[in-house]
Amino acid sequence: MLGLGGLAPQILAAAGLAFLGVVVIVAALARRRRHRGAVAASARAEKVSRLERVLLRAQYDYPRPSLAELAQSARKGGLHIRLHVAGAPRELPDPVDLAGMRIVQEALTNVYRHGTPNATVVLSYRPDQLTVTVENALKPKPLTSRGEREGLAMMRRRAGRIGGSVSAGSFPGGWRVYAELPYRSARFADSPRPMRASDF
Repeated sequence: MLGLGGLAPQILAAAGLAFLGVVVIVAALARRRRHRGAVAASARAEKVSRLERVLLRAQYDYPRPSLAELAQSARKGGLHIRLHVAGAPRELPDPVDLAGMRIVQEALTNVYRHGTPNATVVLSYRPDQLTVTVENALKPKPLTSRGEREGLAMMRRRAGRIGGSVSAGSFPGGWRVYAELPYRSARFADSPRPMRASDF
């Protein structure tokens, strides 16, 4: 009959095996979590790429689609769009139309990048300017990637070239991109030639 001294090595061995088993299980769970994260990131990247293709293709249709039609075309890329148009839609100066299209495209693409398939787009035709609002209910992470920062900088650059502005940030319901695009600006008046698509 073994005494306590004889049982000690067996107890230690059993405890060691139990600890090793826990380590193996934890490592397996961590690998599975990383795999799931990689699969989810890959699927999200594919959705973003598909949406970008849909929106770019729509912009080069002839005749060129309106901003409302461009936003609605995002449904073909998998987004659920709620579209609201305020005021009487009007023919936009070409620089304003192009800037609006690029801003809508980038804002909707960012919605998918942050993992939500739902967005609300509001186009407001005012006497002196068009305002574009794109909202989604999920607050994204801080803009840490180069692509996200460049996307926001691009939207601001597009608006700035026609005397407008773009702001982006969180609000109580989620995340919002808001652009003000004046129909006319000093740059339009001073430009020696009509602005072309290549200027954007």
